[in-house]
Amino acid sequence: MKNNSFKKSVAIFSLIAFGAYGGLLACADYFWGYDYDSSFTPETYVDKSYLPLFFAPNDVFYSIGFDSDHTIRFNDVILADWSGYLKGKMTTKELSFFLLNDSAVTVINQLYTAIQKKQSPPAVYSKLNLADEKVRGFIEFMYHAKTIEVSSTQSADSWNYDEKKAPVVDYKTVVQVEKLYTSTSDAFLKNRYWFQTMKAYFYSQNKQSVIPFFEKTKASVPENTLYYRGLSYVAGAHYSRKNYTTSNYLYSVVFDKCPELRTVTAYNFHPQEEKDFRASLALAKTPAEKTGLWALFGYYADEKTAIREIYALNPTSTHLDYLLTRLVNKEEVRLNDIAFKSADDYRKSMKEQQGKDALQLVNTIAKEEKTGKPYLWNIAAGYLNIFTGNHSLALQLLEKGEKQGPKTDLAAKQIRLLKLINTLSSITVMDAKAESKVHPELQWLYITCTKNPDDTFRYTHALTWSKRYISSLYQRQQNPVLAELFNRDDKFYQTVANQEAMKSFMAKSSQSPWEQLAKGIYNVTLSDIYEYQAVMSAYTGNLDAAISFMEKSDQSKDAQLLGNPFNGKIKDCHDCDHAATQKVKYTKLSFLKKMKEMRTFVDKGEDVYNNSLLLGNAFYNMTYFGNARVFYYGAITNQYSNYIDPFYQPQLLRCANARQYYQKAFEAAANPEQKAKCVYMLAKCERNEFYTDKYHSANDFYGEPEVSFLAWDGFKKLKNEYASTRYYKEVISECGYFQKYIEGN
Repeated sequence: MKNNSFKKSVAIFSLIAFGAYGGLLACADYFWGYDYDSSFTPETYVDKSYLPLFFAPNDVFYSIGFDSDHTIRFNDVILADWSGYLKGKMTTKELSFFLLNDSAVTVINQLYTAIQKKQSPPAVYSKLNLADEKVRGFIEFMYHAKTIEVSSTQSADSWNYDEKKAPVVDYKTVVQVEKLYTSTSDAFLKNRYWFQTMKAYFYSQNKQSVIPFFEKTKASVPENTLYYRGLSYVAGAHYSRKNYTTSNYLYSVVFDKCPELRTVTAYNFHPQEEKDFRASLALAKTPAEKTGLWALFGYYADEKTAIREIYALNPTSTHLDYLLTRLVNKEEVRLNDIAFKSADDYRKSMKEQQGKDALQLVNTIAKEEKTGKPYLWNIAAGYLNIFTGNHSLALQLLEKGEKQGPKTDLAAKQIRLLKLINTLSSITVMDAKAESKVHPELQWLYITCTKNPDDTFRYTHALTWSKRYISSLYQRQQNPVLAELFNRDDKFYQTVANQEAMKSFMAKSSQSPWEQLAKGIYNVTLSDIYEYQAVMSAYTGNLDAAISFMEKSDQSKDAQLLGNPFNGKIKDCHDCDHAATQKVKYTKLSFLKKMKEMRTFVDKGEDVYNNSLLLGNAFYNMTYFGNARVFYYGAITNQYSNYIDPFYQPQLLRCANARQYYQKAFEAAANPEQKAKCVYMLAKCERNEFYTDKYHSANDFYGEPEVSFLAWDGFKKLKNEYASTRYYKEVISECGYFQKYIEGN
């Protein structure tokens, strides 16, 4: 065993023991799900008792996060056992209430008192035959069990022996329960009184007393679930004394023999350093006990070492199954995290980065076929060989595993997915032959799997990876349309040639099944492209083209602007404008048409001031700073946040068009009031461009800028030339920014 592997395990043991793991998780990156970078579903082949121990990079335990089943783990078993013992002398509903409901304590106490005093039961339970020996035995047992439960069911972290401060079981109760264990002849009750005695000792003032009681009685106790639950108390007692050697050894025995307690024992397995583990290993009396220790070591430290050791001891051990899935999941997650720019780059990186030790180990064991599940090893080996580029061997192993393995729906989907990954990653050119080969499988992955999602089956990574891989092949083959269809590129539509090429493809009356699939998985429509062209044309001032494009888009009628886009307020307040009553509700198309109408009037020299001012307001409100951001919202622009992509900053963060028409309005103004308004609007444009240059154009800007009360030319002019106007006073009243400037001067 390598020292560095064990050092890693000690570090993780310490984190869990002191509760630090949860803190680390809170600071971790957002968790996207187990299938974000994984295509190998461990649930397909491994017993569910191992499920919490599957590889979970962002959780303490797979699927459940933290173990919180301490008080309910055995509810079904307990109910079934007592139901079988009483054989219909109580209904299932009554049994469930007495056994599993905390509020049953009062009724149990009443029934127990009735038995002791030889009285009739309370009226509501008059049908219970307290004279029946088994019914009476059940009530008496529950009376003592509920007393002990007060201490044993305090919280979900009741296994944290160092920190938990629970009320203890008093000594009188311990003596009573042990006496009942000794005196009871009924085997069923005796077994349960034994366990209650173990529990009572463990939760008493002196929990160490559970150890001699167990040693004294273990030979006469059947090695069933109760036995191993009791043994876990013994392990816990040793743990509390910091006797980790014995504690870890006993936990490993429970781990091996009692599947229901695998999560608990894994959590509490805690070697402080390598010598502790070695000492625990020396206590193991049988190969089975050694495999239990190695199985836990593999969970915390090194799956490869644990697999080798367990395989040498018992190649059919079920512990190998879950360790193999951890090994495979770790390897694929590591490899899938490697970025690639092209299909060639992907294949090269996978081959170079493939873990040689892991591949050799899995290949060797798969070839020998000595394990309890040869098909699992063949499938795992097949999957790992895909990464190394040995596609023929991968297919051979996958098909062999498929023939040997279970015929479940999940198993069928898993094999199908791995075969698809193998086939696709072997393709170097996307020609008609390749398209035909993978088309039905991608149809299944992209359409069937997404329409009928299985929460267990991991297909998401393969879905995204396959699109990127195919897109890179088309990119190399200089087919930008199909490259874009399989993998969206934010910059694709920034080129007019690409816009037209995609429109031509979308408008084709006859498309092949492959092209139909590509179009079906694409999230941009022909309508979106026309809308995009309309919006971008509007920002260049080409309103005729904008209207023409918008008329061909569904957004011409559907997308309404939230505020009046022709309003020009002193204070920019989107929410205020959106909440204000609007006599006319503008769509993107009607907005453009109204703008064209106003510009026609300007060009003709008709009411130039008002039409220019309204056009200035319209172009202003189309920017990030205005009330009509909805105008540029769309599937292609995708600019919904404070951060604006550099490509769109000239359109959305600049006010060139607005400036042009505000200046026209100023030149056509008939009085100082009108001029004052134009000067202020120009000052707003000047202010916005200052903040654009200082903050918004920065790639890392997401928040609100610091306020700089600067004296721009527009503010100076407003103060120096139009201080006598009514509009000037309105600005001072409404614009705190301008007011601060005035106060400072």
